[in-house]
Amino acid sequence: MRELFFNLFKMSHFNTGISVTAFSLSHIVYMLLIGGAIVGGYFLLRNKSEEGKIKAMRVLVYALALSYLSDFFVHDFVYGELNMDKLPFHICVVLCPLSAIAQFNKNGKKILEPTVTLACLAPLMYLCYPASIGDGEPWCYQAVQTMFFHGVLLAWGILNIALGIVKPDLKNCWKSAIMLVGITLWAKLGNILLEHNWFFLEEDAFYIGLVEMGIIPQWLLMIINPVVFFAAVLGVYGVYYLVMHLKSKSAQKTADATPTVEETPALAEAATTEDQSN
Repeated sequence: MRELFFNLFKMSHFNTGISVTAFSLSHIVYMLLIGGAIVGGYFLLRNKSEEGKIKAMRVLVYALALSYLSDFFVHDFVYGELNMDKLPFHICVVLCPLSAIAQFNKNGKKILEPTVTLACLAPLMYLCYPASIGDGEPWCYQAVQTMFFHGVLLAWGILNIALGIVKPDLKNCWKSAIMLVGITLWAKLGNILLEHNWFFLEEDAFYIGLVEMGIIPQWLLMIINPVVFFAAVLGVYGVYYLVMHLKSKSAQKTADATPTVEETPALAEAATTEDQSN
């Protein structure tokens, strides 16, 4: 029984040869499932009360925290050691406690908008290129846990905006910039103390040797990475404003096509006159 339990957590316990490499069929299926769940969640919650929507977001944060904390137990118990990437220095993992603070702490509301905008980006970037799963089968523990964690984080970020709980204001984008600087310095501290590559500040995210081959100096990654993320944050604001503009134009067209209260009696009278003349 114990051996069966441990086999469930192996990267390839069925030896099918199917893996979740980037842009493989299983990777695409995961992306479709996550995207479908987010769209389904939006339609399920869009007509709920404000309180109901916030409760749903809290459930997502609970699920996120449970997935993250239980992973510590699993790695230590099953693999005999902790996966260094699980420590809270990568941006997605840092967003786990930040989302809890923003969601449950009254003072945390001040960081809700920047946390949400980053939650729309960081997990999406990872999900598009899931490097840490390696050659694991799509149903192995590491693949399921990783996709679940990042999928829930992404859903929390997108649904907060889509449901109108958070209304991004470009004037607040400086908060995201400050948060990114803080995450960068925090990750660099972890890299120095534990000799790792959190937030990809020691080597590029694709591990193609940009630093190792001397193409770019290592210190430049501390500028490039937060700048790239901040540019993506501005993209989130741009998409939000575009969607709001399109919704406003659609509502205006509907309003223009609908007779006003004053017009309705006149139209009815005109229709009656026409019927009588016929």
